Amino acid sequence: MKELLILLPFALVVLGLVLWLFRQRATLNSGRSSLENAADKALATHYQFFPQIRQALSPADASYLLRRLPPRIAKKVLRDRRAIARKFLVGLDEDYSNLVRLARTVAALSPVVSHEQETERFLLSLRFRLLYLWTWTRLSTGSVSLEQIERLAVLIGQFATRMERAMAAVAAATTTKGESISRGLSA
Repeated sequence: MKELLILLPFALVVLGLVLWLFRQRATLNSGRSSLENAADKALATHYQFFPQIRQALSPADASYLLRRLPPRIAKKVLRDRRAIARKFLVGLDEDYSNLVRLARTVAALSPVVSHEQETERFLLSLRFRLLYLWTWTRLSTGSVSLEQIERLAVLIGQFATRMERAMAAVAAATTTKGESISRGLSA
C-alpha cells in the first residue's frame, strides 16, 4: 500500500506532463494553421467567383426573371443581385490590397527591384482604382456593367499570376544563394 501511495504522486506528475505536452502540441498546430491561413489570405480568392456574378447579372437572366416573376419580386431580386455584385467588388478590392501587400513583401525579398517595376506597380494601382470607382458608381446607380467587372476580375487574376511567378523566382534565387553559401562554407 505504501508503494502505491509513493507511486501515485509520481504517476500524477507524469500524467500532468503528458497532458501539458499534448496541449503544447495542439497550440503549435493551431499556430501553424494560422500561418497557413495568413498565407492563403495573401493570395487573391474573390476574383475566381466572377462566372457566378456574370450569370447573376446577365441581361438574359434579368429578362428571364422579369418574364417569370411578378414585377415587384423580379425587381427586388435584381436589386439584391446588384447588392451581391457590390459585395463582390469589395472582395475584389480586398484581393487587390492583399496582392499589393504581397508585392511589397516580394520586392523587399527580391535581390533587385527595378525602377520600371515600381512604376509598373504604381500604374497598375492607378488603373485598378479608377476602374474600381467607375464600376462601383455604375453598379450603385443601377447600371450594371459586366464588362467592367470582368476587366477588374481579369486584372486581379493577372496580378495574382504575376505574384505567383515572382514568389517562385525569389524562392529559386534564395535557394540558389543558400546553396552557394553552404557550398562555400563546406569547401
